[in-house]
Formats: sequence, structure tokens, C-alpha cells
Amino acid sequence: MGNTVKQAKHHAPSVVSVNASEQKPVKRTSASVRSIFLVYVRDEAYFRLLDENPGENGRIRVAAFPPLGIQTLAPVLRRGGHRVRMFDTCHPDMRAEQIAVAIEEERPDAVALSFLSVTAYPVMKKLAERLKSSSPWVKIIAGGVFASMNADRIIEECRYIDCVGVGEGEELLQHYLANLDNPGTVDGLVWRDGSEVMRNKPRPLIEDLDQYPYPDRTSLPIDYIESLPLDVPAILSFDKFCTI
Repeated sequence: MGNTVKQAKHHAPSVVSVNASEQKPVKRTSASVRSIFLVYVRDEAYFRLLDENPGENGRIRVAAFPPLGIQTLAPVLRRGGHRVRMFDTCHPDMRAEQIAVAIEEERPDAVALSFLSVTAYPVMKKLAERLKSSSPWVKIIAGGVFASMNADRIIEECRYIDCVGVGEGEELLQHYLANLDNPGTVDGLVWRDGSEVMRNKPRPLIEDLDQYPYPDRTSLPIDYIESLPLDVPAILSFDKFCTI
């Protein structure tokens, strides 16, 4: 028999496990070169702007950790020939409305929303809804620690998210961009097929991280004042501050 079907007892929709090796792969051609927006989504309670207005070239300073996830993925995707633009929602000019306008103007093939934890999840859902409302054609994929741990739930709860990438994204995103219309071929992807949640087989861990270029820590017009969040409210108020 083909795919194994498993009913999730604690979820209303059915969850189907998909073996990507049984799906017909899409050959990579020049037409597979894509444009993608990488967006790091933040909870506003967990960063602090240090400049009221962007300075020269739109640069700002912010008390927050840099978005190393998207900064790591951007050069990997560029090396694969894809066009990449990064956003960090801590920047006043990179909020939902500005991103929505950029999607309408530049028409990327996909938007990847990366977020860290449960506090940013409601923000991510609202952003996805805003982006889909104005650009229903764009593919939206979510990723990050919380997304990887709660992929099925995200697909069930947020109809504006097309899929979730579970685990490391260096190979997953490239494979996804080459198979936007055939998500069943992409290992590590959880996606929606009608009312069913489809879970592809897991993607193995990457053994050789040295094969990838260094993260892009310069393209975003943001100077990050990194801090150790032992006491986030105290740190962001600057009553106490621990630099790394």
C-alpha cells in the first residue's frame, strides 16, 4: 500500500504521513530559481528600539539578539541562485504593512516566517493573515524552534500558513523552492491538503555545517545590541544590562 495514514486522536483533522520517496520529484531547472522573503517575527515585548527614527540608510539600533536563523539561510539560498530579501519586524519600516506592500511590488514566490517561541506565535499568525489577505497567491512557510515542535497544530490553527518546515532549513528550503507545487516531495515538511494535515518523512540532521557560507550579518539595516535575557524586562529597561 502507498502512504501510511494515521488518525491523530488529539486533533480534529486527520494527519497523514507521507513518504517523499514515493512522490514524483520535480527536476531542478533554471525555472526553479525563485525569489523569497525571509522574515524574522518578534514579540514587541522582547526587544527595544534605541533610536526613535531610522538614521542614514534607514539604519537603527535595537536591544535584541540578531535573527541568526534567516541570516544563516540567506547566503545558502543565494548560493543556490535564489533571490533573497530579509526582514526583521523589530525595524519600524519592516512591519506587516511594509512587508505586504513589498510582496505586492516584488511578487516573491514564497515568504518564510521564522519565529522563536510561543510569545511570537500570535504575532506570526496575524502577520500571515495580513500577507495572505493582500497576496493570496504567495506561498507562506513557517519555521523555527516553536514551529518545528508544533507543526501539526500550526497547520490546523492557521489557514494562512501553507506549510511548516521542521528542523534545519538549509536543505529543506532549497528543496521546497524547487517543489512549490509538489510539497509531498519535500522531506521535513508539514502541509495542508484540503482538511488533512500531511506530514512528510523527517529530514536527517546535516552532518557537515562547514559546507555552508557564513551568515549574512550585514544586509539588514539594524545594529543589534546583543544581551543575555536573564531578566528581559530589566534588560530592556536598561536597569540592568549584560552584554555578550
